[in-house]
Order: sequence, then C-alpha cells, then structure tokens
Amino acid sequence: MNFWKEWRIWLLILAVIGSLIAISPNPWASGVVVKYVDKDSPFYGEIFPGERISSINERAIQSTIDMLEYENYTGMLRVFHNGKLTLKEVKGNLGLEVKNIGISNLNLGMDLVGGTRVLLRPVYEEEMNESDKNLLIDRVISTLQTRMNVYGLKEIKFQAVKDVAGNRYVQIEMAGASKKEIDDLLEKQGKFEAYIPRMVKFVNGSGVVEIGDKNYTIAKAGENITVMGETIGINDTINLGKIEFKVWNVTNESCILAGKVFTSEDIKYVYFDPQHSYVRRYGKGWEFSFQILVSDEGAERFANITEDIPVEIDSKTGESYLQQRIYLFLDETLMDSLRISAGLAGRAYSTPMITGGGNTEKEVVRNERRLQSILSSGALPVKLEAVRVDTISPSLGSQFMKSVLIAMLGALIAVSVIVSLRYKTWKIVLPIMLTCVSEIIIILGVASIIKWTIDLSAIAGIIATVGTGVDAQIIITDEVSGRRDIVFSM
Repeated sequence: MNFWKEWRIWLLILAVIGSLIAISPNPWASGVVVKYVDKDSPFYGEIFPGERISSINERAIQSTIDMLEYENYTGMLRVFHNGKLTLKEVKGNLGLEVKNIGISNLNLGMDLVGGTRVLLRPVYEEEMNESDKNLLIDRVISTLQTRMNVYGLKEIKFQAVKDVAGNRYVQIEMAGASKKEIDDLLEKQGKFEAYIPRMVKFVNGSGVVEIGDKNYTIAKAGENITVMGETIGINDTINLGKIEFKVWNVTNESCILAGKVFTSEDIKYVYFDPQHSYVRRYGKGWEFSFQILVSDEGAERFANITEDIPVEIDSKTGESYLQQRIYLFLDETLMDSLRISAGLAGRAYSTPMITGGGNTEKEVVRNERRLQSILSSGALPVKLEAVRVDTISPSLGSQFMKSVLIAMLGALIAVSVIVSLRYKTWKIVLPIMLTCVSEIIIILGVASIIKWTIDLSAIAGIIATVGTGVDAQIIITDEVSGRRDIVFSM
C-alpha cells in the first residue's frame, strides 16, 4: 500500500493543520492588552478594555512588567494604543489593569493564568422557603449573566454551589481578573430604555407622523430632517407630544423616529410570583408569561405612540401584531425586541403581560429570566455577602503552566521510551508517537474553536485520553503484526 495514497492519512494531516490554525500558536507574542479601566483612572473614556497598548512615552511595552514602571508615575504620559495617541497628565495612579497578549487562541483557566474566585452568600428574607431560595439563586445568576453580556465580559463563570449543610451559594470565577473587577460587576446597575420606532414616509420631501391627537410634519433636509423648525440628524433627539424621539435612520424615501416609551423609572415592579408569571406547554413547544407594573406616564406614552401603527397577521399562528416591535436597551446596548399584540394599540395598560415561547422548557425559562433581569435594569434581587475570596496571581499561574508543560513533555518522553523498548524499531514507534501528538493538537484545536476553558482538570483529562489512545494503538499493532505477547497498559 502506498502510504501517501491512503485517504485516512490525508484526513489526519488536514485535521492537524486545521487545529493548528484554530490554535494559532505564537510563542513570540509580546505586548499587553487592557483588561479593565477604573472609573477614577485619568484614561477612563479614552482607553477601553480589549485595546492593545504599544508604547508609553515612546518606550515599547512588551509585558505587564513594563507597565509596572509607570504605576506611580507623575507627569505627562503619551500612551499609544490601537493606533491612537492619548496624552494625559497623571499623578501616581494609572487605573489600568492589563494582561500579556496570549500566545494562542486557547482559553486558559484561572489555575494557569491567575484570577479570582468569589463565594457569595445571598441574604434571604427570614420567611422564605427552600423553593423560593433556589429560585432566588437562579435569578441572581441570570442577572449577573445579563450584566456580563452588557459589559462585554466573556470569561466569567457563574455557578450555584452547596455546602455540606445544604446552604446554597453563588460562585464566581474570572480568569485573569482581580477582585476589584468582580466587585465592579456586582455593583453595576444598568440604565433601561425601551423604544418603539415610527416610520415616516416622504412624499415630495416631507411626511406626517401622528402622536396622540396631534400631527407633526417631518421634512427631509439633506441627510437630516426638520421638525417644528428644528433640524436634527441621526442619533439626535427631539420631544414630540411629551415623548422623546431619537432619529434612527434617514433615507430619501423615509425616516425612522424611535420613541422612548419606558425608562428604568417607569418599570415599577417585575413580577416573579406564580400568580403573575408562568411557564407552560403551548402546542408543540413551551411559552412563558409574566406581568410588569409600569408608571401611568409610561403607559400613556405607550398608548400615544402605538395608536395608529398598522397591524399585521402572523401567517404561522394567525395572531395579530403591530408592524413595529418594542426594542429593549440596557446601557444603550440592544438586548432584545418584542412583538406587540394588536389589542394593546392605543391603550394605556399599567400592568401589561410579557410573553414568549421556545422549543424546550429550559430555553423558555432562560429567556424569561433574562427578560425579567433586563426589565429590572440589571438590579440584583437580593443582597450578596462575600464569604470567601481566592486569588491566584498571574505569576503563580505562570508557574502552574510551566509545571504542566513539563509534566506533559515528561509523559510523552516516558511513553516513547517504553514503546521503543517494546518494539525496537522506529517504523512502529514513530507513527504511534505522531498519532499521540496529533491527538493532543486536535483536542486543543477543537477546544479553541468551542472556547472550552483549559484548566488543570482538563489537562489531566487530555493526558488520560491520549494514554488510552496509546493503549489502543499498542493492541492494534500487536494484532496486525501477529504478536500475542501480553500487552501491558501504559
């Protein structure tokens, strides 16, 4: 058999190449990336998490050690970041937390790169039963996950844990983070806003929008529009009928004005109790529904904006909805959009129902909690107390990483020596070891694609998997070569 004509060999080669591309190893990478910017930092609003700092005062920044030299600096700093130059007068506190640029696309756990683990205990009301406590824990985790998505934090793990006495806690793990970053996450509460857009079509350069019982003429003025004698552009705001509208888009044919229906102050209460919320089967799937209490002013704005929005019929369900949705924002980040039932048009309901559906109960429950968290402005439903804080420094994590690499290399050498002693020919030993290395590369490649966190337990699992693979190859080799010796487990 011609070795290079075997399709399985080429499949393995392609898998290894694809995995190496996914991992993107770059052991010579240098530089730092911003992890966190303190609100008191002179660079707050100028430098953002995720940006790379190339140099400070014309000196190249190769690692976090270089940044430490400027931690207590006083004077003018010239910071070159992401192709931009920022000049700031500083007085001893940069307020920046940075990390070294990764040498690969692998997502390493806090055991290997350092980080913080916090155990939080909810402060329950005395009369709460166990079922309500469990529900509250789930709401806390859902709220924290919502905050994580809003603020662009992707490397945080939230988990409900129990002690031997049955008490439940919330555990937060953040690789490469400090306790201050986690404290900041716990303290954040977003600004909620809900918008309903109105499309105004232009005829001969102008159009009319009706808000409440009054009509407003909108005239096109180049890339802007003119309303009540005032010229405004995209993202500008104007008040029409006591409702704040923002210009979302302007074209030659139409413009879109988004009316701010609700704010954080308008959402008086989000109901979680079984009397006002439920999850149930609906047809072949599941649906959720929960009630909210809104202010009279918010209900009136909703009625005025939706009064003359056209209605459309859903071809799948036969239900009637308004042609425009309501868009939910948290800290100016679009979180979701909901359809509006045609029966709500022009009506000032102070206790509307929020409904939704999905294919599975788990999916529906997750969506319900997420929406409840958004409507609550990301506010935590209960006070949390820190019971325990574990911090692993980046230097200690680096030592763990070196120890792990040495252990893996030692394991490969030990396996290759034992296999060599058994078969005494490189024609057998080399393919076995190449297959072993290929398995490791493919596993790491898949891990980088699916963003699987590589920690100490994961590495132990990889080593065990590869060891099992070597066992299988030895058995196959003995069977193919016709040997019947006792095969010892590697």
